Amino acid sequence: MVLKLCNHDTIKTSSFWQGVNSLFAVDFPDSLNQIQQIHTFLSEHGCLTIPEYIASEASRYVLVRHIIGDDVDAETVSDSMVRKLASHLAQLHRHQLSNWGAFHHAGFSAKQWSERLHHTLMTLAELDPATIPNNILEQALEQAKKLNLTTFSPIMLDLRWDQMLHQQGQLSAIVDMDAFVIGPRELELVLLEYQLNQQQANTFEQAYQQISDMPALAEQRYGYRLLLFLMNSLGETDITKWINAPTWWK
Repeated sequence: MVLKLCNHDTIKTSSFWQGVNSLFAVDFPDSLNQIQQIHTFLSEHGCLTIPEYIASEASRYVLVRHIIGDDVDAETVSDSMVRKLASHLAQLHRHQLSNWGAFHHAGFSAKQWSERLHHTLMTLAELDPATIPNNILEQALEQAKKLNLTTFSPIMLDLRWDQMLHQQGQLSAIVDMDAFVIGPRELELVLLEYQLNQQQANTFEQAYQQISDMPALAEQRYGYRLLLFLMNSLGETDITKWINAPTWWK
């Protein structure tokens, strides 16, 4: 089994969890007492193995069954791994809801997305105002104001290769359920875009489109990129490099 304990000092200072709680009202780590719902849903609807849920307690711990497999090395990801991830995400993204928010309580209406995204960008930017140039913040806020989304899906806000396992080179499992929410699938795809090269992005798109349509990212990408930077999603510290990184999808 695997026991994960809450480090409250780390959580309080985490820009990632500040962003998650501000935007999605997840109330992490109190939300851990609802995490079984995530395990159940992903076990039934995804195509990757999910750790068997055993027990959890709000603000304290999660206990799950250990899964056999090796850590995925981002530098040696194969096309078959990319295709498997694409199939998994596309299957989850086919589940579309009109509301969004915490996985166990998606209580926000579609019209609230733009307003709460705008507020969260402002809140996180104010924590370290010298980091974000005004022109970048203003452009992201302007894009956030114009968003008009109608559907939301289960997404993983900390989607990374190091959250997954493989067996004999085949992607086999996702092991961290803490940061699943109901939100725009475009946000998850913008995060993934940073972690693929051009060839992998093409492979992903082809596999994804066998199950679901690929959404357009152009009208949402800039605001989500700033959000992910402010949440320190992948550890980049150069905002100019981050915001101007290559784009693989339209």
